[in-house]
Amino acid sequence: MILQTLVFLILVLILNFLLFLSINFNKNISYLVLTLLMFLNFFSVFLYKLSQGKNFRQPKKETSAEEHPIIKAARERLRK
Repeated sequence: MILQTLVFLILVLILNFLLFLSINFNKNISYLVLTLLMFLNFFSVFLYKLSQGKNFRQPKKETSAEEHPIIKAARERLRK
């Protein structure tokens, strides 16, 4: 979590600096800022979907009618 926060703050500083340059010096730098923002947006969505895909939980075992406690009890009663 600390690494993610640190990376986010560094990116914010870089983008703010590029935005400052684009406003004061050269308007073409704003295209670079826009491209970086779009790249970061798509990259973050990609990472989010990638992390959601790695779900290692075991699927619940479906119980059949044979394993139901009422069915088991009825079978035991019928065998007697």
